[in-house]
Amino acid sequence: MDTNPVSSPQRLMPIQARWQCDLSDDSLSWSDGVYDLFGLQRGAPVTREAVVAMYSAESREELRRLREVAIAERGSFTFEAKIRRPDGQLRWMRVTADVAVEDGVARYLYGTKIDVTDEIIASSRMCA
Repeated sequence: MDTNPVSSPQRLMPIQARWQCDLSDDSLSWSDGVYDLFGLQRGAPVTREAVVAMYSAESREELRRLREVAIAERGSFTFEAKIRRPDGQLRWMRVTADVAVEDGVARYLYGTKIDVTDEIIASSRMCA
């Protein structure tokens, strides 16, 4: 039996996590995987403002644009964002988001975030 943690399926899978944003006050609810992806202590209080500040300028602008349209049209979006974790490490994640509507009003954004850093690095090496 292989007991090497590097070869375990969980170790080889990218971090995938669930998140939700209450649009009434921008409060965030995260699964443990989102904390792990951002390099933050699980369960620590987080604000949307502080989290968005971790995104690269280009990713912040793309998030702002996609979020506005999704909320206005009660739609969804997927995009790849670059973040800088508190330890300085750069990571790429694929963000999916859907809008939850109650009584005709957009109430929540929710979705998944998956770490695609290795995929982005491998792709850039193939193009080089």
